Amino acid sequence: MDLELTDEQAYLRSVADDLLDARAPLSLARTFLDGNGDPSALWKALAEVGWYAVGIDDEDDGGIGLPGLCVLAASIGGHAAPSLVVDTVITSRIAAAAGGPARARWADSFADGSVTVALAHLESSGSWHLDCIKTRALDADRYVVDGTKLDVHHARRAGAFAVTVLTDDGPVVLLIPSDTAGVKVEPERPLDPSSGACTVRFSGVAVGSENVLAGAESVKTLLAALEVGAVVSAAEGLGAASRCLDMAVAYARQRKQYGKVIGSFQALQHLLAERHVLRETAWSTILYAAAAIDDGLEDASEASSVAKAHAARVVREITEGAMQVFGGIAYTWEHDVHLLARRALAAERRFGDAIYHERVLGARIAARAPGTAAIDERVGSRIG
Repeated sequence: MDLELTDEQAYLRSVADDLLDARAPLSLARTFLDGNGDPSALWKALAEVGWYAVGIDDEDDGGIGLPGLCVLAASIGGHAAPSLVVDTVITSRIAAAAGGPARARWADSFADGSVTVALAHLESSGSWHLDCIKTRALDADRYVVDGTKLDVHHARRAGAFAVTVLTDDGPVVLLIPSDTAGVKVEPERPLDPSSGACTVRFSGVAVGSENVLAGAESVKTLLAALEVGAVVSAAEGLGAASRCLDMAVAYARQRKQYGKVIGSFQALQHLLAERHVLRETAWSTILYAAAAIDDGLEDASEASSVAKAHAARVVREITEGAMQVFGGIAYTWEHDVHLLARRALAAERRFGDAIYHERVLGARIAARAPGTAAIDERVGSRIG
């Protein structure tokens, strides 16, 4: 395993930053503060350059793999860009791994970005555990879905929803087109308005078996998808926090106090240097976890939780440190740093926060102790 970016992945990072500099400046994220944001032009550009196909399969994307998707996520976070790239790729991975009927029907539409997908998993419990799914689907000739999902990103513009539901046989992932009868979308007031988060209510929504992305027999596939989401959301949050830090460094080099630039003060030098070290350690854990998942290593699940738990705490510490450097100006509406801070802190919680993943890790470690019964394959869904 190579824990450095390949030449292709490094080039992807450069191209991604250039593209988002041009198509997703922070002024785009700011338009969402007033409810006027429109990501359609950006989404079209991302589809044209093939972002929705990155990270689905390590062989099909030229070896860019999941680390490449993390590179894109970090760039998306660093621009607070409104995007469904991560959700759509995770949905593609679910369909590809489960191999159900939906794969043949939808795979090409996901990969070329003609159908963008929003994950609909979180419910009123606020937990990412599978055992907390309350949205029900009655399975007869068709699945009939009733329930409510929260924090569904860009639900008003997504082409479809990948919805986790509970059946008599266990959790299932259904693909529900956004224009299906019985689907109601209600805007939320999220911490990060550029996420376009909404509440989606499903009332008697009927879909056929051809819309099954992963059946109850594919619970491992769903858990693996949530682990991928944890790693990639960690990268997105770190990308946002990293840009906060870069902006703080630039500010410290030009802001003067007592006749000297504040970057010359040792206290600020220590603060910034410590945050830089945290940034590098977090990126290392993310890159390892992504590579471990791609390579199918035994510790891939644990590596995913390590990456998210560490990055979640690091993201908050970096963001708060950057805000300190800026002082009061960082808290003003006009300054751009709060747009990035919003994205960083929102990504910190998505797919489970630090506490959630530390509990997952604790349970796994305890299960290996002598005399302790092994945790079954659904450990990720059972930890409270």
